[in-house]
Parts: sequence; C-alpha cells; structure tokens
Amino acid sequence: MSYILFGSKSTKADYGFITAPYFIPMPAVQTSYVEIPGRDGTLDLTEGFGCIRYSDRAIPLTLYAVAPYEQRVSDFVNAVHGRRLELVFDRDTSFCYVGRVSVDGLEKHDGYCTITVNVVAEPYKYKRTITTVTQTGSGTVILNNLNMPVVPEVTATAEATLTYKCGGTPTTTVIAAGTHFIPALLLEAGAKSVQVITTGKVDFSYREGAL
Repeated sequence: MSYILFGSKSTKADYGFITAPYFIPMPAVQTSYVEIPGRDGTLDLTEGFGCIRYSDRAIPLTLYAVAPYEQRVSDFVNAVHGRRLELVFDRDTSFCYVGRVSVDGLEKHDGYCTITVNVVAEPYKYKRTITTVTQTGSGTVILNNLNMPVVPEVTATAEATLTYKCGGTPTTTVIAAGTHFIPALLLEAGAKSVQVITTGKVDFSYREGAL
C-alpha cells in the first residue's frame, strides 16, 4: 500500500490512511514572448536571464481513513493544515517536495472518511541528502549537479585558490579559511571542474534538485 511522508509522519504507518493513486504535475515554464511590430512571430525572452524559470506546482492528493477514524483524522489535520512541509512519496524516496499543505475538506461516510489535500510545492524536487565533495590539498574536483542551478557552500580549512569557468570564461577566486558562497561558482546541469590550490581541505556542499 502506498504511503506519503508529511514531514516525519507517514500516512500509512502513523495514521493508517489509504493513499489514492496520485498525479504529480510538471511545473509550468515561465515563458515570456514579446510582440514586435514589423517582425514575424514573437521574440522569445523565456531564457533572457540565462536559464529557464518555473512556477510552483499544485499537487492534489486524496487519502482515505477507515473507521474508527475521528482521532487519526484530527491528528493529521492539526499536524499538516497550513504548514510548509517536506513530502516524500514512496515511489521516489530519494527526493522530497517542499510546499504549503492545505486540507481542503473531509467527506465523511459510514465506515470511512475521504480527506482531500492540496500541496502548493516548489518547482523542483530535492535530493534528501546534501551532496558534499571534498578536496584535501591541491587537486581538481568534479562537481556533478542535476537540473536545478545552485551555488555550493564552500568551506575551507586554509586559504584556497579556486579556478573554474564562469559563463565559459576561466575565473579565479581566492578564499580565506571559513565558509563562503561564491555566486560566480554557479552549478548548472552537468559537471563543473574546479581546480583547488590549498594546503588544507576544501568542502563543496549543495542540495541538488530535479524536475
């Protein structure tokens, strides 16, 4: 039987609910088309800021509670309604969705209750584990990333020189010991090579996201 984690609570193990088949829609692309007089067609500016942006996605869910259900349904509603939570679906347990949960209604019947839930989730689903790549001493690291652009948190135990490409242009950044966010070190889909020169250790940590 399927289950969904709302935060740390399982619809199956903690509430004893039955999860109806669900549909997770793709987020809509935030398109931008401009009509220009004298030009055939429109000018597509969808990627005008360098990447594709997406809207939130609404995930409708239906749960069933079998009698006696009053206390379990009450516990669920009070735990999730209106809250921003991480949701994990049993068919994709490596990822979670993050969004605002609303219980839209309870339809009570003899022997069971239908619970209608809607989640307004962020466009990307996120890996549940943080990706960390470590370089000890000087060398080259490969930072692999899924579809969502992300800037890694860079933590160095000693001064370090990082060389990488930004928009196709070789770029060098010198960081002191400590934790840094370097906007130019943007990870897009695929692999980015970073040369590290240091006498210490450098950690690159980031959360990957996919559609």
